[in-house]
Amino acid sequence: KGVLHKAIKFLKVWQCTSRSQQKLNPNQARAHTMAARLLFSLLLILLVGSHGAFASVQETCAKAMKGSEHKNLESFCVTTLQAAPGSASADAKGLAVIATNLTLANYTAAVATIKELQRRGGWSDKQQAALATCRRRYIEALNVVHSAVHALATGRKQAYVAEMGAVRRSAIDCDDAFGGRGGDAAAKPGEAPLRKVNDDAENLTTMAMLIVITL
Repeated sequence: KGVLHKAIKFLKVWQCTSRSQQKLNPNQARAHTMAARLLFSLLLILLVGSHGAFASVQETCAKAMKGSEHKNLESFCVTTLQAAPGSASADAKGLAVIATNLTLANYTAAVATIKELQRRGGWSDKQQAALATCRRRYIEALNVVHSAVHALATGRKQAYVAEMGAVRRSAIDCDDAFGGRGGDAAAKPGEAPLRKVNDDAENLTTMAMLIVITL
């Protein structure tokens, strides 16, 4: 299953594993701990600063994409947010928090995917170098997402948009490491193993930025 699906599932882990009486295997325990930490910081924003009226996912996505060059992302925005916990009852700022949370979870899952590809082996020297670049850039992006979370929590929209732009750039750089959109457009399966990962990462960060801009 795709990285975006894993990211959405990642957000749900804390809900179903918080029954601490259950025995968790090491992977589940790590996922639970990570999810709890991420959700604490982001849900704190909802508790402290989000008291507006309910805004439907459809309305928020339509408003965010209206008049932008990313109108084609509206359906992606709707389906992605609707699959995320808490979106049905969130206001516009709450949806911005959820979009940011999804980005953080998605980039975390992307790093895990890249590490798994590296462990699997069988890549050419060029592909190994590209995977190393992707791993470095996605890890760098995770640090910036945490900074963006703080910017969102403190109402600094311009700082948030700038930082999420840098986060999005990491996905683009990863794609470029494999030859870019033009270079591997006709690539055989396996030659551009992170194309879907990069597309989802770029779309999520774009979606999150556009929602925040409308707040």
